Amino acid sequence: MRPVILKEKCPAQANICKAIIACPNHAISYVEDDDEPLGGRIEIDHAKCTGCGTCAKECCGMAIIME
Repeated sequence: MRPVILKEKCPAQANICKAIIACPNHAISYVEDDDEPLGGRIEIDHAKCTGCGTCAKECCGMAIIME
């Protein structure tokens, strides 16, 4: 299984994203993007991700699911 971000639920704010801090493999990051409604987005680097599910448990907006 791997994590998937539900963009419609994600607040996409680096300063409140618990999943960025919680990921033991540093596979989650905030990317600034002026084309996004809030000026950025959260991304998962699946090459670094081991599928542990920590991000889904820690996501404050319940915007990360495991598929």
